[in-house]
Amino acid sequence: MIKIKELSFNEEIFRNIYLRKLLVGEIQGPLTNLPGVDKEWLKYYSEEQIKSNLPEETISDYMEKGNLEYLNNYAIIYFDKKITYREFFQRRDECVASLIKNNIRQGDVVTICMPGTPETLVVFYALNKIGAIAHMVHPLSSENQIKDYVNKVDSKLIITIDASYEKVKNICDQTNIKKIVNVAPNDSMPFPLNIIYPLTKSATKVKDKKNMVSWKDFLKEGKNVNVENYIVGYNKDRISVLLQTGGTTGISKCVALTDYNFNSMVEQFKVNAQNFERGDRMLTIMPPFHGFGLCSSMHLPLSYGVTIVLIPKINIEQIDKLIMKYSINDIIGVPTLFRGMKMVVNKKKELGKIKNFNLSNMKYAVSGGSLVNNGFEKEIDDFIGINGGNIKLSKGYGLSEAVAGVTFADQTMKDENSVGIPMIHTNIKIVDPETGYELENNQVGEICINGPTVMKEYYKNPLETKEALIDGWLHTGDFGYINSGQLYFCDRKGNMIISSGVNVYPNEIEQVIESHKAVASCAVIGVKHPYKEEVPKAFICLKEGYEPSDELDREIENLCRKNLDRYSQPYSYEYIKELPHTLLGKVSHAELKKEEELNNNQGKVLKKIGGI
Repeated sequence: MIKIKELSFNEEIFRNIYLRKLLVGEIQGPLTNLPGVDKEWLKYYSEEQIKSNLPEETISDYMEKGNLEYLNNYAIIYFDKKITYREFFQRRDECVASLIKNNIRQGDVVTICMPGTPETLVVFYALNKIGAIAHMVHPLSSENQIKDYVNKVDSKLIITIDASYEKVKNICDQTNIKKIVNVAPNDSMPFPLNIIYPLTKSATKVKDKKNMVSWKDFLKEGKNVNVENYIVGYNKDRISVLLQTGGTTGISKCVALTDYNFNSMVEQFKVNAQNFERGDRMLTIMPPFHGFGLCSSMHLPLSYGVTIVLIPKINIEQIDKLIMKYSINDIIGVPTLFRGMKMVVNKKKELGKIKNFNLSNMKYAVSGGSLVNNGFEKEIDDFIGINGGNIKLSKGYGLSEAVAGVTFADQTMKDENSVGIPMIHTNIKIVDPETGYELENNQVGEICINGPTVMKEYYKNPLETKEALIDGWLHTGDFGYINSGQLYFCDRKGNMIISSGVNVYPNEIEQVIESHKAVASCAVIGVKHPYKEEVPKAFICLKEGYEPSDELDREIENLCRKNLDRYSQPYSYEYIKELPHTLLGKVSHAELKKEEELNNNQGKVLKKIGGI
């Protein structure tokens, strides 16, 4: 294993420029064939890009300074309510005063249990301005989950949407939270919608108001409060954001991120995305309790001067209308979103309900969250083109432990399973998970990351932190390989199956089964076997018009035998109507495993493929 000494930022830039010259043939010299040493992705960058600096400012200052000359531009559109940067900063500062009035100080944790609304972002930036920590929690979490999350970080205050108020109220006595700030969806809606909304079926009626203050009353509490002595400056090591995650081990914990982490990802994206600019409009659907939503879909565009169209809860049936109504230029989402958009538009066209759907304004359509494969990427590219778009789907790889984005594949990197090149100043190596030795190009191993977006720690969890961060490298638990500087994603470590001592990657099996014309989607998990320890089982959803049959069984079996090695052929399979998904829209392999264990306990007999 080759080890290189830790370099300073400037030394690293100097070395990277030297490597780039080697890689493009400007100078001659030896290379090691180790991706993390040679950094072959540097050939895609110019020397100027390699020399680019990273910001050393607070999250709030960074976003504000980028827009000081454009205060009358729109930052947010929310149910047709247009909020300028000037208005947004005023709301943020009012919130700062109210937080101080409620004894929130530097280092204190405040839980934000909210969907994507203007209030979510107002609180997020206000907390950052005084050095407090924003703890982002999914509003659909259960009572016990919220209680566990809040207690583990010792949150002092909670901001929640009214639909989650009852759950929060019920657990407050079991936490250190003394006050709940309750936000209603119509708090930022325009007139007359703000008057009409409380009368609709969607509105939540809050009855017991124990320990609760409304958002509007909360903002009034800060009136005449002197905030000057509480504003903090930049500190590279100060924790600013906590994101709940299962991490690399599947156990719930908090990713602790800094201002440097968050702002660095924005600067990196500036280098990789050249056609993303002030005045654009982004459809912001990704949720704020995830790095992909909070940073990529909110902090990033706002820092650019891009107007975000905030959608707290997407109705996929309306996505075509949203895109056309707001002349959307950019969408960042997961494959589920793009699949839904294609399905809705095509269905409405068949029914004659769409006449002028056009994507000619689109500049970026970026997919993350899960792997884009099985021809899906081409399908979406074709869909965009058929509807007047002049772009291709971009994609990337990331995880909460590195804010969101680690690699980016622009519209020229279209190899299936490639998730692009590391973002500027980010380094990736592939290691053998057993020995820790670095592997050469084209060898599958664990993906390890070093760079400015890598988390500081798992909050107050030194044991998990020690497992994930080793010698400055984040061990992701994901598997892949590097070829020609591009990362090729294979599978999540947690989903990997070890059958008779052989590593089996569910994603590979899923791709093969999903290539069958009758299959809509597939998920593969490992199930216990008396002597092989684990074997793969496939859960299959069929397309409309297809039904399970002996003939279909044989076709899938033959397809697997033809395209998979012996150990990767499913031992059993089950047809189901719908795959379970996580709150972020990813297929929940964990839920399938839980259901499988329950079925086994009930003695359910499963169909077995062949004589494996």
